[in-house]
Amino acid sequence: MTEEKTVIHHVKDIYQQQRKENAYLIVIAGTGVGKMFKLSGGEIKIGRHPSCEIILDDDGVSRQHSKLLRTRTGDLVVIDLKSTNGTYANGVRVQEHTLRDGDKIQIGKTTILKFSYQDDIEERYQKELYNSVVRDGLTGCYNKKFFSDRIQSEFSYSLRHGQPLSLIMIDIDHFKNVNDTYGHQAGDFVLKQLTEVVNRCIRGEDIFARYGGEEFALLLRDTNSERAFILADRIRRTVAAHRFVFKRTRIPITISLGIATLSDANIGDTEEMIRVADEFLYKAKRDGRDRVESEITVVEGVQEDGPPPIS
Repeated sequence: MTEEKTVIHHVKDIYQQQRKENAYLIVIAGTGVGKMFKLSGGEIKIGRHPSCEIILDDDGVSRQHSKLLRTRTGDLVVIDLKSTNGTYANGVRVQEHTLRDGDKIQIGKTTILKFSYQDDIEERYQKELYNSVVRDGLTGCYNKKFFSDRIQSEFSYSLRHGQPLSLIMIDIDHFKNVNDTYGHQAGDFVLKQLTEVVNRCIRGEDIFARYGGEEFALLLRDTNSERAFILADRIRRTVAAHRFVFKRTRIPITISLGIATLSDANIGDTEEMIRVADEFLYKAKRDGRDRVESEITVVEGVQEDGPPPIS
């Protein structure tokens, strides 16, 4: 009679396979520290180009810098794609390297990624840790620190590449009256609802952050003043049409918006950009609220994509 001695090996094999399927790259240095990328699929490209599965916002990273390939055994191999600044594994420049748990991969000059197998608990903890650093606790949009870091990098990127960059500052009209009339819980509800409404209007790459109190900031890469004005007015109209209902009571909400656009180095630095957008915001409030103000007052020859959604 032959003894069965393979069950434990099978369990071990299943466990190892599950770990390989829960592989991640975690940013530990550079822009976006703490961000996690789950590694699924056959080929995963890393770089600055929007077509990459892992997009790194770092000028030292090539447009298509490197790629990950999964072997027949489930291991992941990082392969450099003739990048300018190279791909490093644990401090050594490599053309190709099979990843092991804990490996540190440097992409370009400053971005370092840690390769790690994570179980469900570790994954949730890492995501919560990252969100606690970059997200506003009440609304879930980005916080002011994250925005301050990103506007610096986006401003520099736009200057180097000659692309426009627009900033929209948003303020809720008469928000103090909301708190005084309906209570602070209602005010918190309005802030969270507003975040949801704005997020439905913007692109995934846009940076929407709570700047302070009832003021928000929206950063738009590669967006000129005309396109920024159209988006801002669409957001304004969508918010005005939205039903903010708290405990069966509808709260009328409108917003005022001010826009600054960096184009052809017309703005000296990020502080000036924020100041310009704020000045237009306060002009909108002085001129009656529920309006958009910017360097342009009439947009000609640009068509709207359609009416705002009614919530």
